[in-house]
Amino acid sequence: MTSSEHTNSAVDHASNSSMNFHNSNETNDDLLTLPDLHFSYRKTSVALYVAFLIICNVVIPCLLFYLLQNFTNITTKELIGISSAALGISSCFDAPFRLFRLVKHARTYGPTDVWWHLDFVMWTYTFALLVFAFPLAIAPAIAFYNFFLMSTMMLVGPVGVVFFFSLLAYHYQWRLPVRCSSEPVGSLMKPAVFYCLEDVGAVDFMHGRIFRQRVHRRWDASPPFRQLMTELTIYWVISGAIYCGLTAAVTWAATLNFAFGWVLGQFFIWAFVSWVGCHFLARRGLKRERAYWDDRGRTLFKENTGPGGINEGGEQEKPPKRSRSAPGHVNDSASADTSTPTTPATRSLNAPPSKVEKTEVV
Repeated sequence: MTSSEHTNSAVDHASNSSMNFHNSNETNDDLLTLPDLHFSYRKTSVALYVAFLIICNVVIPCLLFYLLQNFTNITTKELIGISSAALGISSCFDAPFRLFRLVKHARTYGPTDVWWHLDFVMWTYTFALLVFAFPLAIAPAIAFYNFFLMSTMMLVGPVGVVFFFSLLAYHYQWRLPVRCSSEPVGSLMKPAVFYCLEDVGAVDFMHGRIFRQRVHRRWDASPPFRQLMTELTIYWVISGAIYCGLTAAVTWAATLNFAFGWVLGQFFIWAFVSWVGCHFLARRGLKRERAYWDDRGRTLFKENTGPGGINEGGEQEKPPKRSRSAPGHVNDSASADTSTPTTPATRSLNAPPSKVEKTEVV
């Protein structure tokens, strides 16, 4: 073999080695791990809480109103006053308990270690309760009973206004003048459903501050997830507006005896129907999210559960040994001596990066 042939053989071998190495890197790079939320819940706990709300806000007020109306001689003004007191029972329990958990265990559930840095849900819920209290307090005193029936609308309306404002802020890229959940002053505001997901999962479902990290990583990594949060916020704004319109129509068009029981029951009918629609949109959005990454030639680390994996009882499989994280996502499989970069969205979250867990995953 001549020296020229030796040279050509060496060049071909080097070229083939380079191509094989390049293809190997492409194969590894095509493995993309989407940040999982690891959200789980107990159906029994949710069912008991819903039953508690229905008993306090429908059963007890209606029993008091209709039984006292038919079997006693007390006036309508006194009936409304008694029913008004009964209607606020549930708020006397859930709001203080949530506030206690958020303040007392700020390092575990709160967005920061500062106890008075309450989250978005707590501030919004407090604002809605203050507006909700006006018809309960004023209507019996001035004998304006139709105004009393507007109380549930006064609870839903302010939340809808906050949600609508978050959409405007997100669209026009307004920066936060105050801290909002885990985000510091000066951050771009996100749709309200994103903050609700972060806060309710971290505090009410007791997944802690690590859940806040996971939600922000998912937001940073996945454009379809951002689109889903926006769509769900729009959905709840429209749903809340429909509820307020229906409540106003029944309140002013129907008699007090009919409107009293219907308005209180209508709130939970609306909540159930809205939940069904939200559940459908969320599952569709999670399917679309997976299709988005598949269409771009990425092989997602998929779970055995269905799309979303919420309450499916699945367990996370062993991830690929080498995977490339999505943009903005910190790879949880990195070695311990590798420093973890901090994104602006998660700068105030001090919990360690998430690890592979056996749990129900989103």
